[in-house]
Amino acid sequence: MGTDIEIALVLTVAFLWIVGTFAILSAIDRAERKARRQERKASRQGKRRIQYQPVVEGSRLEGQGRRHRPRRLRPH
Repeated sequence: MGTDIEIALVLTVAFLWIVGTFAILSAIDRAERKARRQERKASRQGKRRIQYQPVVEGSRLEGQGRRHRPRRLRPH
């Protein structure tokens, strides 16, 4: 009966040690992962921005408003 308790105690301590190690490692890495995630998000946001360029003087687009084409529904 004594060996069964010892085995259970050793397995319990090993399990708690593994859980504690993973908790510590994930807490250490969390700040770095958060920084990387924010950096990727900022780079994606930067790619979405549209940089408008002014119309060159003398071009045919100068002075014209944008013409909108109505959307047409097409049957499938």
